[in-house]
Amino acid sequence: MITEIIADQREAVRAVITDGMEQGENPRQTALGIVGRLNRATGRREGGILGLTARQAGYVRSAKAELRDPARLARYLDRKLRDKRFDRTIAKAMREGRGLSDADAQRIADRYSDKLLKYRGDMIAQTETLSALHHAQYEAMQQLIDTGAVRADQVTKTWSTAGDARVRDSHMAMDGQKHRFDAPFVTPSGALMRFPQDVALGAGPDEVIGCRCYMAIRVKYL
Repeated sequence: MITEIIADQREAVRAVITDGMEQGENPRQTALGIVGRLNRATGRREGGILGLTARQAGYVRSAKAELRDPARLARYLDRKLRDKRFDRTIAKAMREGRGLSDADAQRIADRYSDKLLKYRGDMIAQTETLSALHHAQYEAMQQLIDTGAVRADQVTKTWSTAGDARVRDSHMAMDGQKHRFDAPFVTPSGALMRFPQDVALGAGPDEVIGCRCYMAIRVKYL
């Protein structure tokens, strides 16, 4: 699922360098925007965009621009993954009708970048872990069929969702969809999936990333 991260990171780094040149930053400032800055209190490097997708790196750049611009400062407060500890500082700047200093804007943007990076890491961990579990469930049943312990026509599988508001609409429409074990599930977009988070039949990331659906398997022995 993350095999294209190298090309994606190249695009993100290119965008940061371009933005730095347009803003008149010196090479060191631009480099720190890529790799992050060292927090002298914790000894940890924070901020930066390495590890983010190109789109997320764009979010960080636009957030930094919003923090500098008094006319767009309020937009930053609509960002769900912002570090809310800085909201009072932003609110004060809004009351005074000014943008934040470059140093403050960078510091707040770095924390926003950290939040985005954690979100991406959590999403990759969740997606890859559940993908492995679903694949193992499917493979275990396939092995039973291959050994003759059960027949494929005795096995049915049902798509089930997590049943909450976070389920994507396309998967909510699939809730309860039932097939023989050897037949794929079909999404509203026409994508085929042997089990939730399966990409072997051509399903794209929009059907897989963040999916928490599961497959219930039933064997009719009689």
